[in-house]
Amino acid sequence: MSASNNRGDIMRKFAAIDFDLEDEVDTEVKLDVEPVQTYLAVMKALQIYYQHAHWISKGESFYGDHLLYSRLYESMAEQVDTLGEKIVGMFGDSAVSTKIIVSMMSEILDKTSDMSDDTLGLELATEALKLENLFLEQTRGLYSSMKEEDSLSLGWDDMLMSLANEHESNVYLIGQRTKKA
Repeated sequence: MSASNNRGDIMRKFAAIDFDLEDEVDTEVKLDVEPVQTYLAVMKALQIYYQHAHWISKGESFYGDHLLYSRLYESMAEQVDTLGEKIVGMFGDSAVSTKIIVSMMSEILDKTSDMSDDTLGLELATEALKLENLFLEQTRGLYSSMKEEDSLSLGWDDMLMSLANEHESNVYLIGQRTKKA
């Protein structure tokens, strides 16, 4: 069969599909907004943690730590932006309320060790690893909830899978930093 005949068959089959544009599309969001807000807050807390770790890196491992944390916090800017836009698209502007998200971030960061003049690279990496594991746990939980609620679009599925993949790589990198030589 020639390519033009095959293309013609496909076009005839497509034309035979009955499209009823008058049917209403179900746009009701079934998922509660709080898990999505928590997910954004964990992501932003992680990004802020990395930036602060970048600023206060010191000691023998300064240069490597400084570059690692720079790489990590910079890579998260696009991730945060994409997630925020998806949340607004699904739940509306109020879902990304600064007061709500910052309050949640504060609760998350309150559970980490304080960064001080005495904080060393290994301590920063250990806390970063805990935060990355929390983020991956939140990713799995959000994915499962959205799938269960039948609100997991292909775009959300792709984004959550991509985030899991990138942050599993972060766990590897930070895990290598926490190993004793």
